[in-house]
Amino acid sequence: MPSLSVAAVKSFSAALDGVKKQAEEIARLRERYPDITILHGCEVDILPDGRLDFPDKVLEQLDIILASLHERASHGPDQLMARYASAMRHPLVTLITHPTNRIVPSRPGYDLDYDRLFEMAVETRTVVEIDGSPSHLDLDGALARRAVAAGATVSIDSDCHRSEMLGRQMDLGIFTARRGWVEPRHVLNTRSLADVRSLIAAKRASR
Repeated sequence: MPSLSVAAVKSFSAALDGVKKQAEEIARLRERYPDITILHGCEVDILPDGRLDFPDKVLEQLDIILASLHERASHGPDQLMARYASAMRHPLVTLITHPTNRIVPSRPGYDLDYDRLFEMAVETRTVVEIDGSPSHLDLDGALARRAVAAGATVSIDSDCHRSEMLGRQMDLGIFTARRGWVEPRHVLNTRSLADVRSLIAAKRASR
């Protein structure tokens, strides 16, 4: 078995330490706001070889994992699809964020077989995101329609990095979903907390 480099060990230790500190802060907030359920989650990058940028020992500490393909790495459609497939098959990955990774209006989305992507989402029980950030709006209405028609579950969120923009960007996400004829029954975050936890647990049980 190959040994880990000193740098890798330090990186792993720092990641675990960061997750532990987050968990402690979340525990304090859960006590302070008992009427709100706070899930401890993280958005991780899908690396060029299809791995996630955090090891499983770190991810296992979290309640929910979002995976994102932020960097093309000069890959063509088949390689990008293979990276998405690898992430979707990972039992700890609950959700794929902004699947086209477009930036409005300057960067078009990835040229992929999105119908196959949505099929894989159904096969692997992975949720796909409708992102309310004005720079993404991704999935757009047309792709959101194709996703739910394929049987995929979607989430609608704000992708908001500033609290004062939360309501506006959430409204944009809902508006985008409506353009795709998305109904509440298609959306993960219209469901009860028990149903959300059940979906996450069912996929993790496939490990």
